[in-house]
Amino acid sequence: MTTKNLLQIVQDAADLLGVARPSSVINSTDQQIRQLLGFTLKEGQELSEATEWEELTVEHTFVTVGAQTQTNTPIPSDFDRFVPESLWNRTAKRQLIGPRSSREWQLDQAQSAASTVYQSFRVRGGAFLMYPVPTAGETIAYEYVTKNWAESSSGNGKERFTSDDDVFRLDAELMIQGVIWRWKHAKGLDYGEDFVTYERAVAMAIAADGGAEDLDIGRPNRLDRIYNIPEGGFPS
Repeated sequence: MTTKNLLQIVQDAADLLGVARPSSVINSTDQQIRQLLGFTLKEGQELSEATEWEELTVEHTFVTVGAQTQTNTPIPSDFDRFVPESLWNRTAKRQLIGPRSSREWQLDQAQSAASTVYQSFRVRGGAFLMYPVPTAGETIAYEYVTKNWAESSSGNGKERFTSDDDVFRLDAELMIQGVIWRWKHAKGLDYGEDFVTYERAVAMAIAADGGAEDLDIGRPNRLDRIYNIPEGGFPS
């Protein structure tokens, strides 16, 4: 993966497009450079939404309060979206079900908490809700994708570029290719080949990102295999 800052990305894109190479991007008044900046912001946002990139995936834990609405920092400030099926109650050693839709959540409320085995959760109005109401002091853990696809030169996450030395946290070559086809498209130039090359590069990056879980054909997907429990008889 190639890491570059905003200035380097725009300079490389400008070189390939035949645009005068800028010495600054954020403070530039050149409309061409302002347009290239706009394309980097668009590209950064859309690439960050393409998959659960390992570089943008973060683990978060919080400790429950004894109420349906959790108030002990259940959702971090840089939260963008949950990684599906990653929420677990580590204290109870059970997976949380959700996020629940409005219909499913209301169905949960209509059922007896005493007959409910798994806790469900829902995010509504920015609040993290749990049902049945947990006991205070339980540890909940999950992974999420951060909205901070950029970071400062000192490593602080950012939602967008605001300085020439801000770094793109994903592969800079993908952003450069994205900026190039977007620029050509905006100018009414032929961008078809550039777009196909870009889409192929993104697909390959997604396929290679973070590895993938082994697929077992003919055997059930069992989480308890991680505990090395034999599928046959136990030795005497």
